[in-house]
This record gives sequence, structure tokens and C-alpha cells, in this order.
Amino acid sequence: MRRWDIFKALTRDIAGINKPLLALGLFKIWNLVFGLIPLFLYSFLVNRVLVDKQLNELGLIIGGYLAVYILTTIGITVSKRFSNQLILKYDLRIKNKLLKKLISLEHNEYSKYSIGDVKSRIENDAAVAGKFFTTHILDFIYAVVYAVALAVILLCYDWRIALISFIFVPVSFVTVNFLGGKTKQAGEELWALQIQYETFLHTSFQNWKDIKTNNLEDAQFAELNGHYKKIRHVWFLNQLYMHLGITYSFFTKNFITQLFIYFIGGLFVIKGYSQVGVLLVFISFYGQFFGYIENISNSMMNFKNDSVSIGKVIGILNIEAGKKPYKKIEGTDINVNQLKFSYEGNDSFALDGISFSVGKGEHLAIVGQSGSGKSTIAKLLTGQMEPQEGTVSIGGTDISSVNSESVSDKVSIVVQEPVLFNMSIRDNLLLAKAGATDAELMECCRRASIYDYIETLPDKLDTIIGEKGVKLSGGQKQRLSIARAFLQDRDIIIFDESTSALDSENESDIISELKSLSSGKTMISIAHRLSSILDCDKVMVLQAGRVAAFDTHENLFNRNETYDLLFHNQYRAG
Repeated sequence: MRRWDIFKALTRDIAGINKPLLALGLFKIWNLVFGLIPLFLYSFLVNRVLVDKQLNELGLIIGGYLAVYILTTIGITVSKRFSNQLILKYDLRIKNKLLKKLISLEHNEYSKYSIGDVKSRIENDAAVAGKFFTTHILDFIYAVVYAVALAVILLCYDWRIALISFIFVPVSFVTVNFLGGKTKQAGEELWALQIQYETFLHTSFQNWKDIKTNNLEDAQFAELNGHYKKIRHVWFLNQLYMHLGITYSFFTKNFITQLFIYFIGGLFVIKGYSQVGVLLVFISFYGQFFGYIENISNSMMNFKNDSVSIGKVIGILNIEAGKKPYKKIEGTDINVNQLKFSYEGNDSFALDGISFSVGKGEHLAIVGQSGSGKSTIAKLLTGQMEPQEGTVSIGGTDISSVNSESVSDKVSIVVQEPVLFNMSIRDNLLLAKAGATDAELMECCRRASIYDYIETLPDKLDTIIGEKGVKLSGGQKQRLSIARAFLQDRDIIIFDESTSALDSENESDIISELKSLSSGKTMISIAHRLSSILDCDKVMVLQAGRVAAFDTHENLFNRNETYDLLFHNQYRAG
């Protein structure tokens, strides 16, 4: 993308950028003017003082240098204030916008991004994008304008030497552009490898207890070293191409061009085509000129490299999220018709032609062997995934036609591994219902059989539970998650083996609360124990992604071979 296209993409719907950017532009002009004056003062010094021996004008030149120094310092100081203001404002606003974009994505869209991907785009890539305005817009334009101004001055001093010396400029740009392309290519590969590395780190830190329990430290270190090896090779190539471009510009400026100017300029003076004073001034101006050519070349290299990260930010900004409308779903009955679903990369269906109905206020238990599709149904019912064929309707509304917020306002799910954050118990509960009173929080905790435990804690509701609730036991995490579901008070509640870590007594207490809660509510339990099945209105038995039986426990027990096999192998053991 061109710089202007990137500018428009990065500033779309983001306010507060134009004012500091305009101020910075004005101060760049300020610095440009007062940056050119010393060159003319030097010319004046050489021609008037050194050549014409006008020593009385030396004080005026010194005063001019001092005034320029003071005014330039003022411009740099004030422009730094606006630069910091611009970067800070934009950094906060672009990260906020990226986060909103990602949150607004539907489940199937968001699942395309890994943890490392999301983290990198919001933190690292957004920071690179924030510096785009100062580094790749203002500084670049400043270098181009300054170089053009100096080129005009050089042509005025000695157009013949100037035209000959300019032949190095396009050669430098072509070389740097080629190396910049190589830098960008390596940068794309490096970005992908770093995303894998970030995802690996996040997963390792999240599951460190399991890693230690299963003695997987050596395997994790081996995988870590594997990431390092891949990154190190590509990082070396990326840096090699980048520094080759920068070194080439530096070498061209400080060796080839200056020697060339000394040689050509010396010949011109010897032949009488130029004068020593003019040549000295020309060399000084040309050093400044090619210094800005070097800045332009370096900017081209850095832009190619940074465009990888900037492109990732723009990719999120350009996502057209929220296409599906929000609709308040009426009714609590669930109808599933000829549902077919397969996971990406798997040719066989995890669910194949599933159909069932759950009426308002009914409690359905879903049972089956591991891998039969129980949790997949739960994800489809909550809109986390969409089927390849068939429909899921709630209250007569096909949930594929509405956005995820419409479904989450109607359905809550309690999973086997609860989603808990490194916050207090209170804050984790308030995620379900912002503004809930302490009385409401404690009541839900009582119903989930976790109130007594909370009362033993020094900070009670304000106790920090650690990342993923690491300071709680498995049962305590599940009870806290169930308390959150009670607090949400949705019309439809799905329990995906959410009492698997509880003992029979606690499970019995919670089931009793579920009975009182379920008046008028539709409930689905992916069952773990026989006690979960006995109190359900109906039981659906899954086998290899198909409905093997659908009836009451009484009608299935000792009458259905698949159900009896599950009962004897699993539920009686529970």
C-alpha cells in the first residue's frame, strides 16, 4: 500500500489526530527554514570572510548562527510535545478500536485468530502503526522537501557538477527499493513465526500446572528451542537485508559520492570551470543533500519493514463486522433440524443429521461416549460455531440469521473448564451482570454452594483468584461459574459437564437449586452422573454423531442397548 492509502486507512473514524499532526507539520516547515539558513551563512562565511577578507562581517555571521540555534531548539522542543501527544492519543484510540473490532466478530470469524495473533496486533503492531505518522509521513516528506530544496540550490551554484553528481540518487533508490522488498518478504515470514511463538508461550503459561504434573518440561523446552531456531534464521535474513540497504546508503554518501565530487570538482577548478570558494560551498551543500537522500533511503527500508505490522492492523480495521442484525429472541423452545457439522480439516461429520426439540421449561440430558458430539452440540446451540447443514432455532428464530449478542442474551452456558480471569471473585461475577449488589452476588454463591468457602477467605468477595482461577480447586471454579450462570438468569441454560469436578453431595445441592431455577426455563445438561439424568424430562443418546435414542430415562433404562451400555460403563461408576 502507498503511504497515503495507509494514512486514510489508519485515520478512518479516529478523531483527535489532525490537530497535533497539523501542528507537527508547521513545525517541520519551521525546522526546514531554519535548517537552510546555516548553509547560506556558511556560504557567506566562505565568500565574504575567507575569500574577500571582510572580517568585520564575522560577528554578524556568528550572531546568525546563534539565533538559528535558539529558534531551532525552540521548534524541536515544542514539536516534541505535539509528537508525544499525537503518539499517545493515537496509540490509545487505535488499540481501543482494534479491541472493539475483534470483540464484535462472530465466533467463527474470531476463531481464525490465534492468541499470539491477537496479542501481537493489539500490542506490537499497533505501536508500529502509531509511529507511522511521524516516521513515515512527516519525517519522510520533510526529507524529500529538504532534498529538493538543496538540489535546487546546488543547481544554482554549479549546475554542471550538480547534474553529474545526481546520477547516484536513482541508483541508490533502486538498490534500496530492491533490498526493501527482500526485507518485507523476510518480515512477513518472521511475523508468522513470532505469532506461533507468542501462542506457544501463552499456552505454556496458561497450562503450567499440567506441564509440571505430567513432567512435560523437557518437551516444552525442546519446542521452545525449535521456535528460537526458526525465528533466529529468518530474523537474521530480515536484519541482513535491512542493514545492507542502510549500509549501502551510508557508503554511497560518505565514500563514493564525496570522492566523486572531490575528483570532478577538482578537475573543474583546475580547468577554470569553477572556483575554490564555490566548490567548498558546493561540497558542504552536497553533503547535506545526500544526507537527506540517505534519510529517504532509510525511510524506504523502514517503511517496507514496518508495512508488515501496519498491514496486520489495517487488516483488522477493514473487517466488516456485525453484518448480522441484533434481534431479541422470543420464546425458549429449541428446535434442531437435520444438523450436520464437521471440523476444519476433517472429512467426516462430527454431527450427522441431528434433529431434536426441547420445549419451554423442559430439561434435556445429552449423553454419549467421548467424541460422540455432545460438546459440539453445545457450541452450536450457543452460536459459537455454525453448521454446514441444518438449522438451530430458538423461539422460532434461526440463530444463524442473528448476531452472537442476540444468542448470548438468551442462552448461558456453564462449561467443564470455566472461563475465569485474574480478578477478584466479585469482578468475575460482575462480568455476568454489571451493577449487581453484594446481596445478589452472595445469594447466587449460596445457590451454587460456594458461599461458605468465600466466607472463610480474608478478603471474601474481593479475593483475587489468579489466572484462569488457578487459586481455586476444580470444584470451586465450577461452582463459581455456576453462580455466574445463576446471576445471568438467562431463559436457556446449558451445562456442559459443569458439575464433573463436584462431589455427589454438592452436585445434589446444586441440582436442587437448578430445579427451583428452571421454572419456565429451558435447560440442557451434558450429563456426567446418573443423578443428572434422573431429574431430566428427556434423555438424548448420541453415538458417533447421530441420535441413537431420545426418550425418558424410564423408557430407555433396560430397554435401549446403547443407553444401557453407557449406563453400565460410565454412570453406575459415577
